[in-house]
Parts: sequence; C-alpha cells; structure tokens
Amino acid sequence: MPELPEVETIRRSLGRQLTGRRLVAVKFGTRRVAMHPGPAEFRRQLIGVTVLGVGRRGKYLVFSLSNGRKLVLHLGMSGQVRRFGYDAMHKHEHLRLRFSDGQTLSFVDARRFGRVCVTNGGALPRPIRGMERMGPEPIDAGYNAAFLAARLSGRNAPVKSLLLDQRVACGVGNIYSDEALHRAGIKPDRRAGSLKPPEVSRLTGALGSVLRDGIRWCGTTMSDGGYVRVDGSVGSFQDRLRVYGREGEKCRRRGCKGVVRRKRIGGRSTHFCPACQK
Repeated sequence: MPELPEVETIRRSLGRQLTGRRLVAVKFGTRRVAMHPGPAEFRRQLIGVTVLGVGRRGKYLVFSLSNGRKLVLHLGMSGQVRRFGYDAMHKHEHLRLRFSDGQTLSFVDARRFGRVCVTNGGALPRPIRGMERMGPEPIDAGYNAAFLAARLSGRNAPVKSLLLDQRVACGVGNIYSDEALHRAGIKPDRRAGSLKPPEVSRLTGALGSVLRDGIRWCGTTMSDGGYVRVDGSVGSFQDRLRVYGREGEKCRRRGCKGVVRRKRIGGRSTHFCPACQK
C-alpha cells in the first residue's frame, strides 16, 4: 500500500502540474472503485472547476477546487495515479480526468481497494470517513515523544500493530513501521505499554526520519510494482531498506551480524533483526 512518502511524492508532482488547470472532462472505466457521489453527480461537480492546489492528509490526496469542494483520492492497496493521454481506457483504469491544457490524469487500481470522493465541506462521505479520526503525522512539528507515549501507555498490543493505527502514526504503514522500529532498536512484537521513555523517544525520532528519507528518495517501489510515480518511473527508497522485504539477508545496521527474520504480527507480515531489536 502506498504510504505517506509515496503519496507525498505524487502530491508534489501533481501540485506543480495541475494547479490553476480547469477540468473539462471526466471519464469512468467499466469497473469502478468506491465512489461518492455517483457517476453523474460526480461529473457534474467537477466539470468546469479549477484546481487551486493539491494537498495531502496521511495517505489521502486532497485536491482543492474552485467551487469550494475537494476531490479526495485514496490509493488503497495497489492504486496508481498515471498519465495515459488519450489512449483507450486501460483494464484497471477507473477514472480519467482531462484538463483545459490537454493534460490527463488517471486513477488505476487493479485490486479496487481505492476510494475517490468529492466533498461538499460538510460531514465526510462514508468512503473517506476515516480521515476524521486521523492523528498528527510523524513529520509534523507537533508530533513528539509525549504524544506517542500517551498513545502507547497501558496498551498490551504489539507496538507494530499500534503504529499501523492512523490515530497513532498517521501515514505510516507496513514498510515504514518496520523500518522505524529497526532504526529505534525495538522488537516489533514488544508490548506497546512496556516501552520506556528513552525507547519512545528513539521511536518518535525514527518515525519522522524514515518518512523524510522515504520522501527524499521518492518512495518505495517493491517487486510487485504497486507504487510508481505519476510518469511511471519507480521510487528508490527500496534500495535503502534495512529490514523490510529482506528476510534471510544480513542486517544493514553497522556492526550487526544478525539475519533479518519475518513473522506475522496482527495479521501483517513483519520484518526485523532479532540481534539488534531486542
């Protein structure tokens, strides 16, 4: 699933390219993802409006529109934002937007866990209601050890599972939680409430640093090819991963001779080094 660095990489590209552009056409594929409102009203609310800017909240892309509404897009597990020009609609293409300068933008999602909505400024529609419960992002200035400690205190769940809770670490998913825990030297199945203040401080810093590094290197593209940039090129943070996807390989922490292991925690595949994450 695209996480904060991948979505931020897409946001930066689209913000430069689409701000000030007017939407002139909306086309739908034959198999749609979760959408609000229905196709006819969705098209009516978008045609003729101008994109004022492209923002992001956690893993959601948020387009601010000149009619006061927002177009919100969640990529789900395998969604991509691509440019296909005026070709015929592709097999897994669900939505194509065309702009006044001739640019097109397509939403592609083979597994169809993505969501796309136009909001009216009131209560959020069901497909994106999770945005209302999201906490601060680890790259925010206000995200600190005191906040994280309060969210972990007294919790018996594995710390890895809590990091996937968007109220605890907004924008973090499977890849960056594994990498942050490795940087902090914390075993992912540790009981969250057992972390000592120095460990919480290390984890807070690790969450922010790994997300910023992911943004710097334009995200992580794994071998399944799920996430790519808008132009179809891949990110490069996968070349710098220390544990995620490296089961059976040597730990990349300097001086560590451990071998990366994988286990399931809370139903999620989790990678860690048993030698330096104790």
